[in-house]
Amino acid sequence: MNRLSSHLHGRTILIVDDIPANLAVAVDYLEDSGFNVMVAQDGEEGVERAQLVRPDLILLDVMMPGIDGFETCRRLKKIESTRDIPVIFMTALADTKDKVAAFAAGGVDYVTKPFQVEELLARITTHLTLRAAQKQLVTQNAQLHTSEVRYRRLFETAKDGILLLDFETGRITDVNASVVDMLGYSRNHFLNQTLWEVAPFKDIPACRITFNELKTREHVSLEHWPLAAHDHSLVDVEFIGNVYNVDGARVAQCNIRDITSRIQDQARIRYMALHDTLTGLPNRILLQDRLSQAITLACRNKERVAVLMLDLDHFKHINDSLGHHIGDSLLEAVSMRLRACLRDSDIVARLGGDEFVIALPEVATNQDSEEVVQKVLTSLLDPFEIDGHKLQISGSIGIAQYPLDGENPGVLLRAADTAMYAAKAKVRGSYKFFTPELNLATQRRLMLVNDLHHASARGEFLLYYQPQISTKTSVITGVEALLRWKHPHLGFISPIEFIPLLEELGLIIEVGRWVLKTACLQSVAWKNEGLPQVRMAANVSAQQFYRGDLARTVEEVLRESQIDPKWLELELTETLTLDDSDTTINIMLKLKQLGVSLSLDDFGTGWSSLSYLRRFPLDRIKIDRSFMRDIPSQPAAEAVVTSIIDLARNLGLTCIAEGVETTEQLDYLEIKKCAEIQGFLYSPALPASDCGELIRLGKPAFIIVPDVIADVGSGDNLLRINGSIS
Repeated sequence: MNRLSSHLHGRTILIVDDIPANLAVAVDYLEDSGFNVMVAQDGEEGVERAQLVRPDLILLDVMMPGIDGFETCRRLKKIESTRDIPVIFMTALADTKDKVAAFAAGGVDYVTKPFQVEELLARITTHLTLRAAQKQLVTQNAQLHTSEVRYRRLFETAKDGILLLDFETGRITDVNASVVDMLGYSRNHFLNQTLWEVAPFKDIPACRITFNELKTREHVSLEHWPLAAHDHSLVDVEFIGNVYNVDGARVAQCNIRDITSRIQDQARIRYMALHDTLTGLPNRILLQDRLSQAITLACRNKERVAVLMLDLDHFKHINDSLGHHIGDSLLEAVSMRLRACLRDSDIVARLGGDEFVIALPEVATNQDSEEVVQKVLTSLLDPFEIDGHKLQISGSIGIAQYPLDGENPGVLLRAADTAMYAAKAKVRGSYKFFTPELNLATQRRLMLVNDLHHASARGEFLLYYQPQISTKTSVITGVEALLRWKHPHLGFISPIEFIPLLEELGLIIEVGRWVLKTACLQSVAWKNEGLPQVRMAANVSAQQFYRGDLARTVEEVLRESQIDPKWLELELTETLTLDDSDTTINIMLKLKQLGVSLSLDDFGTGWSSLSYLRRFPLDRIKIDRSFMRDIPSQPAAEAVVTSIIDLARNLGLTCIAEGVETTEQLDYLEIKKCAEIQGFLYSPALPASDCGELIRLGKPAFIIVPDVIADVGSGDNLLRINGSIS
């Protein structure tokens, strides 16, 4: 049995002959050889069957009834599906004309009857192999054409500019459209030119050297070359050496990539990483870098560098009462004023929150620093107009100097921060130079901050109560609950020291609720002891008022303590109620609906418009102790107090004066018909048991208790920190 090549096994052969029996031996032989043989008995049937089965080769007899073999072949060649099928004619004719006619009709070969089956098999195998090779060549050509088309499409549509170069000479053989668009030159400007001799690449000195490196390397890059493009874009230039074109020839490829937007994005990201997003000022990272440079220069020139730490006073109350969008706008306005106060060589940065840092290079004396400080503090005095709100704000500044207080940015910033807190504790709107002694205060502050987190759980907070007296009857009409902290090691800590820390740490809402509940429970306890019922006043901080859901808290405390709401008074500070916004008034109305009374504390110390007073549902206003201190020695103070008392009377409000410490002050208030007083003249703040005894007496005599005053801190009976419990 003849063995066919594997690629021919199973191929179909169609034999067209009017007498198939004549070919029986050939059919058997071909089938035994591995072919699939089919037979048609005339030309018409042959054409139909060829279209149906599409054989791989046709053996076609020349002499047949009907249409002969030549006509059959011509018809097959006219049909799309059979046109390329090879046809071998079988003929008993020996005339050369017949053989020529066979080829003319489209045949590929002929065999003469009678024929040897081995010869027939050889001819069939030859033409099938040739046909297979032709098909493969057609397929390869089609693939090559497709690849070339795809390559050209990718080449022309690539966003990167691509120049193809002769690998040996660097001559430009092709460029894509992106090169033209990116560099602004025509295609002909580049073609057949040596890369490093044509603009704009001739402006890259290393271009030729880099190209020559491809002889030993496959990939080389030149980054960020500002080519002389029409749009001044910035590009990367990249050479690739292991590239072959569609003809198989090795070429070099030069890619140019527009990285302008990437460089801009990187610059934008770097700017954002080094600047405050709100104000645009340098942040801590950039500040430390520039401060380090200033210190290096000052060291070389033997000069000073002053570092000013600025913290805005009462800024949290603006955020709490008016919202963070107002606070952010205020910070932007402050940053613009700070810039206006400084030289170009000075540095101003925002560290976060309401803290700013100013670095002053090349200062010679303390006076140089003080002049800038005064300029900055003065610039903050003018009110800020923010979204229809007129805001008054001040700042406290701490000053540290290189090399006196430190030799690196970190140490100087900590020293300035320490001095700033010392200035703030002394008086708001002031400044202070750093001294070594201030480190002790810083250490104390850190200790108090840590201990405050646990003070409530350890039961270290106490309430003291200061009586409020009627000027007509000298009877105790109410008491004010004042928060005290008895430190386990340091004893009583002044409210002026720990209450700002409670607010800073966000603990004031929790502690404020404890104060309110404890005060109400104490009021009920006094009533159960048979004492006369008096009004219980408790202070409310700005954070409690605006962020602590105060109405719900009060409602819960009233339910838990069972106090009659009419005996509870909430003291709101004037600095808390910055304006008559709907938020402020709605909260007050909710509280009034619960049945409690409201008083406005520290009246006259910070309100921007007395006309707002008419809209608030208040029951009482309290005259700040700072006005009482100057009575009767200062006529201006007397005028203010008289105006407040008259205003309260006209609005139907009760008036109470705080900080009454002398009989002269009492006589003045009685003449002006101030309804109530509170102060050391009668009593400081006392523990619950001692205050209960005074209430039992009803009409306390003049009481001064030096031991108690010393125990809780001098003069702290009315200490108040901008709306905080004190």
